[in-house]
Amino acid sequence: MKKTLLTMTTVALVALMPSLSIAGESDTCKGCHNGSVAPAVDALKTKFKTADALVAGAKSSQNPMMKAIQGDEAKLKAAAAEITK
Repeated sequence: MKKTLLTMTTVALVALMPSLSIAGESDTCKGCHNGSVAPAVDALKTKFKTADALVAGAKSSQNPMMKAIQGDEAKLKAAAAEITK
């Protein structure tokens, strides 16, 4: 019984793993950019018309919560491209 339960749990986890990796780069932004902690993603779309402008805005932000992401320009560009499309 225990072996069957363990096997079924393992199969379920393996089946769900690919769906977890589908999340886009902008999904990491949505945790804070929800409108209460930081401006919502929709507000960012209206404020920044291009991905380059959004990246420049993110890099120039003085908010200490942005410090971790400001150093990863590739991730910023990927997220900005998803947000502005």
